[in-house]
Amino acid sequence: MYTLLLLLIAFMLPAMASAAPAPVNSAAGVPLFFNGKELKPEVAPRIIKDVTMVPVRIIAEELGSKVTWNQEAQKVTITKNTQKIEMVINQLTATVNGDKFKLDSAPLLIEGNTLLPVRFIAENMGIDVSWNDVKRAVYLNEKVAQTTPTPGTPGQPVDVTDKPATDKPVSVANGNSSLATIKKIDMTASQLLIKADTGELKPTLFTLKNPERIVLDIPNATLDPTLYKDEANKSGTTVSANVYVSNVRYSLYATSPSTVRIVLDMKDSMDLNWVSGMGTASLVGTIQKPAKYRVVIDPGHGDQDPGAKAANGSNEKTFNLSMGLKVYKLLQQEANIQPYMTRNDDTFIPLDDRAKFANDLNAHVFVSIHGNSYLATSTGTETYYYKSDSTEFAKIMHKHLAAATGLADRGVRQEPFRVVKVTNMPAVLLEVGYLSNPTDTALMFNEDFQNKVAASIVAGIKEQLNIK
Repeated sequence: MYTLLLLLIAFMLPAMASAAPAPVNSAAGVPLFFNGKELKPEVAPRIIKDVTMVPVRIIAEELGSKVTWNQEAQKVTITKNTQKIEMVINQLTATVNGDKFKLDSAPLLIEGNTLLPVRFIAENMGIDVSWNDVKRAVYLNEKVAQTTPTPGTPGQPVDVTDKPATDKPVSVANGNSSLATIKKIDMTASQLLIKADTGELKPTLFTLKNPERIVLDIPNATLDPTLYKDEANKSGTTVSANVYVSNVRYSLYATSPSTVRIVLDMKDSMDLNWVSGMGTASLVGTIQKPAKYRVVIDPGHGDQDPGAKAANGSNEKTFNLSMGLKVYKLLQQEANIQPYMTRNDDTFIPLDDRAKFANDLNAHVFVSIHGNSYLATSTGTETYYYKSDSTEFAKIMHKHLAAATGLADRGVRQEPFRVVKVTNMPAVLLEVGYLSNPTDTALMFNEDFQNKVAASIVAGIKEQLNIK
């Protein structure tokens, strides 16, 4: 029942409280993982009076739900399909499609974020909540749907998702012939070698900065237990003989689906190019200096999505495109940069398609350009990021952007905007100024101002990429 799935966010897990001894009213952030991926909410989970409180919005979004907030009523509403859950801050009842449920602990509002206690996992909803006492972290995992013949009815599957999902590696030996078991991970002086016993290795690849890392995720794969150096965490390391790679780390990163993650700790910004083996059981890759850094410029909105209405009667999409084209033209003059644009005309591109474009390119940085809107008196420049690996990039970009606009410095902020949330590389969203403000608007549609701002964006990108 989906009702019970949503209720996992609204109840407390007693075992978690007892297994996680922590100071009463601890405001220290507790790491939160979903299907093996660490989430980065604005307000981290925390233990308050022996109850683990978790942020509702980021979890609900991972479950594909929509969360809305009613400021006047202090009410949070979670909806998906026909299900609707409503809860009010500091009240011990929740309603699910109109039916009332008593909560063991009331929702809290902390720094503008709603935190709810976790209690138990709905048996039919395929979610496990657990506390890792070693890492002192909260783990949410979706159970893997399995099928098994119904006794007496050969060949007829039955849903057994109410059975606990194992967190142990699944291999050919226990009946899953589609799962590749990786038996070798070596970084030689010239090549990265990954070898499995069988199956098709199809890794996705992205890079992280500060420090430099190349990250490979290989789905439908598991690790041979002989590779474990840390059996409890199903992880290990191997020695690198490559002059550019200081260390190679790997782990069973997720179990739904079973995914192996390999991280190359780099001494410099490099590319990993596959020489052979994609889609087979043996991969061979080489580490090379990138011929050019791939930079994606994303002019926000477009076509039927005009964005904010400017004080001069124009639309945000027009400003965004004009700025994007100017940045792109300047980047074309940089010998070490290959620029790309998510759109170069008045076209509508869905948010996920913008991120996919950058991810498929394995871009080094992503910059989304926007104009803000609120009150006619609102003014200033803001820079947004979401992921922790984008923090320094956001600070660098904002330093250059704010100096160029000369508008009020409204700072660097963290928000889960889609294009900076699902892109794999360092990503920022720039709000150059307020289109709702006539003075800001006059500047933002001025050619000289746009040229100055475009140059500042390029300067920020070059600083991030260490290009002189």
